[in-house]
Amino acid sequence: MPTDQPTPDPSFDCPHCQAPIPGYNLAESSYFACARCQTYFHYGDTGPMEIITAFPPLPTPPALTLGQEGYLDGEWIRIIGILRKREIQYEDSWLEYVLMTKQSEPLMLSEFRGHWMIIRPAEAVYKEEKSQTVREGDREYALYNQYNCLILNAVGEFSWNILDDAKLTISEFIAPPHLVSRETGESQTEWYKATYKTPKEITAAFGLPETALPQPLGVGALQPSPAGLKRKTVGWFATRLALAVVVVQVLFFILKPPKTVFANPYFWDPDSTRQTRSEPIVSASFTLDNPGAVAIELKVSVDNNWFELPVSLVNEQSGQTFDFTRIVEYYHGYEGGENWSEGAQDDKAILSRIPAGNYHLNFYPSSEGKNRVSFQVKVIQNPILYSNFFVLLLLIAIYPIILYIQDKSFEHKRWAESDFGP
Repeated sequence: MPTDQPTPDPSFDCPHCQAPIPGYNLAESSYFACARCQTYFHYGDTGPMEIITAFPPLPTPPALTLGQEGYLDGEWIRIIGILRKREIQYEDSWLEYVLMTKQSEPLMLSEFRGHWMIIRPAEAVYKEEKSQTVREGDREYALYNQYNCLILNAVGEFSWNILDDAKLTISEFIAPPHLVSRETGESQTEWYKATYKTPKEITAAFGLPETALPQPLGVGALQPSPAGLKRKTVGWFATRLALAVVVVQVLFFILKPPKTVFANPYFWDPDSTRQTRSEPIVSASFTLDNPGAVAIELKVSVDNNWFELPVSLVNEQSGQTFDFTRIVEYYHGYEGGENWSEGAQDDKAILSRIPAGNYHLNFYPSSEGKNRVSFQVKVIQNPILYSNFFVLLLLIAIYPIILYIQDKSFEHKRWAESDFGP
């Protein structure tokens, strides 16, 4: 848990306004910016104080204050310096908090538009590739920003001359929630690594209420995509669920393969006075040896005409009927130098949950014209229901597809803030 804010004994007074300078880390710090008058001066181990410049006051009080202590990533930290910067070509500014630690070199905590990241010196030296990327193992960082900065305000103490930061060319490479930064000066190049931190992590680190920090605006350069975080888990689960559906479909095909239990051709004469709706065409009997779905396929010799066929599947033991109607129509011709056609000469009906038993079919055909119509009927038990199979796969894919779209939208917003967007 964070400790109370310390009140260290003043080590010396500001050379301009004589306000006490706390001196949190005098063993390392040699540059100071007075919290009262913003005078920036140098004070080393020997020699007199040297006033360098004076900064204007911070326009608004920072969310975190000098001397504030806490624990971040299990490490004790104390804020000993605060900088406000902006890129030369843009007006938006950000804050950097210099953090004193006990176990490592000083760290930086940066906040821009309510988005936070912790910055540490990199242990490795990276090499930028021609594709404007930096690699670290399997992780690839893409160039996101390149700029020179201005120092707008400063308070606290620093181990380096902060005015030298304006001489640096800074290149930032991102692989959210991580960043690699290259700072190139006149004589040397240094690398830093950063990791995104949520406002909740920062308030917890310093023991602050959640309302103490500014609300995040827009998409942060290192902010993890909420949809992207879910995609890997959801994709893994959806892939295995889809595979299970395929396996079940194959097992059903092996254990209950499709079986043709009835097939027969029929002829119908539109001028017949015997074949009417009150006197249907009746098929021979056939047996369904187990309950389940039944497919009834029709193929009709209709040509530039239509054919309507109401059908009743009749259970000969119980008298229960299952009724449906199919209209088959097929037209074709030649017009404007091109052949055209519409419709088809075949159709199919799927009946589900049909009990086992002996059955026959009643047909009540109708059409127009005087030409005889032939039609063939086939009854298939345990048909492969491809529509159900693909609908189920589509339902499984819907959520991953939504996450994919949300993730791409999030990344588009992220890279819209970059001059190096894909």
